Amino acid sequence: MKALLMMGKALALAFWLVFAAALAKRFGAPFEQLVYLLAGFLALLHGVQLWLFSGLLSGRTNPWLDRVQVLLFGIFHLYPLKAEQGPESTAAAALEEAAHA
Repeated sequence: MKALLMMGKALALAFWLVFAAALAKRFGAPFEQLVYLLAGFLALLHGVQLWLFSGLLSGRTNPWLDRVQVLLFGIFHLYPLKAEQGPESTAAAALEEAAHA
């Protein structure tokens, strides 16, 4: 799973490099607009992910670095964080439920 996440991050980074090349006017007219459109959609999608998972990122040691990585890589950065927090949150929920019983 870790290899798949690293490959996803590498592909996301490759896309942002293609976007940088499009900003430098390295492509022809129809391809630049397509890359701009895809980059805008991807930035919007990653912004929504950042908004939805803001609680997960606020408790981290360096939340701003995590936020930048979410904007760049999206779910490929969030998935390991969510899996890392998963057992703790279920244990805390079980304790809270037992306390209320």
